[in-house]
Amino acid sequence: MSWTESLGRIAAQLTSHRPSLYPTEELDDLADLKISKLSTDGFEGERRSFALAVKAGLHLFNESLDHSHNLSQDIHTPEGSYWHAIMHRMEGDYPNADYWFRMAGGHPAHQEWSDRIRERLAAFVWDDIGNPSFRAAFEQWSADGRFEPAGFNRLIEMQVTRTRNERVEQLLIELQWEEMRALLQHCYALSGGGGDLFEPR
Repeated sequence: MSWTESLGRIAAQLTSHRPSLYPTEELDDLADLKISKLSTDGFEGERRSFALAVKAGLHLFNESLDHSHNLSQDIHTPEGSYWHAIMHRMEGDYPNADYWFRMAGGHPAHQEWSDRIRERLAAFVWDDIGNPSFRAAFEQWSADGRFEPAGFNRLIEMQVTRTRNERVEQLLIELQWEEMRALLQHCYALSGGGGDLFEPR
């Protein structure tokens, strides 16, 4: 079975799931095993790095932080650093996440994510939030349209540790999902995968 076919089956199972902002356990142990068994034999150079980054990302869709970290910490590319950052954000180590977001730099997947954020915000009703401090922080983050990952990291920290608002949680989970989708598709395409990992919207 080709890389595209093998990956497509696992991605179809996992990528519709919206991972938690602060996962406490894996979603599916069997999915972890399937991801681990995805062979990268025959991949060389940059393609191998992208293939490993795909696996690191899939583990995060499965909320499997340790498995993802075991891969991303050894992927010395912007993609590896970005997955590494998201993993630390999910475990609640926000300063460490900030460091790895800086290491990732201005990533090409960020433009796709920014477009998705604009779509989400256009349909979002702020009246339901009822938390002025979070709304002010969010508006400050989004005002210039750059949607910096480090700023998103701080918004998630604020929600997880202080705000704890259900509507805020739903919004941030959706934005995180869009971020992870954009990065995974980017890694998949550069690994040599054919087509789109995700169903058309």
